[in-house]
Amino acid sequence: MMFLANVLNDPACQPIKKVYERWFTFMEETIEFWLPNSVWHTKTHCARVLLLALLIGHQKGQSEEEMDALGMAAVFHDSRRLDDGIDKGHGGRAAEYYKDYCCAHDLPYDEKTYYITYYHDQDDSLGLSEIAKSPSLSERAVLVYQIFKDADALDRFRLGSDALNVNFLRTKEAHGLVDFAKYLLQKSRETNS
Repeated sequence: MMFLANVLNDPACQPIKKVYERWFTFMEETIEFWLPNSVWHTKTHCARVLLLALLIGHQKGQSEEEMDALGMAAVFHDSRRLDDGIDKGHGGRAAEYYKDYCCAHDLPYDEKTYYITYYHDQDDSLGLSEIAKSPSLSERAVLVYQIFKDADALDRFRLGSDALNVNFLRTKEAHGLVDFAKYLLQKSRETNS
């Protein structure tokens, strides 16, 4: 992931650099992906989503706990894919992996992270209604979910130049990162070729 050294030195990335490096290292060293030879849903994809989620989260003034929820969701969200297609349910499998991982490694479990991961591959209406039903989650969890969904969507350029419909982005900060997302993808491809 050499490309990130250049990207992380960008002034816009400075406020999130340490948090990014912590979560990236955690993913590289500990998270097992079921599709290690995936074309679209790789650790490189998750690394870009991580960076984008943290950038949006920082711009939105998210708390340290919310930034950690974004980081954890980013590193787990595509870890339990069975294929590179729609693979409905991969979010649920990844959320269970996250929950089991926390239990097995004595890590603090966060319900917000679970819901974000579980419903990231579902329509917003379902994800938002499930978050609203949970008595332990607040309105802040809705914003964290929207930030994460936008970060994942911003990396759709890897699927083709017209794969992202910006009209579906949920936050103004994500709209402001469209060109950066293209730049990030270009930098990662330069490094991997």
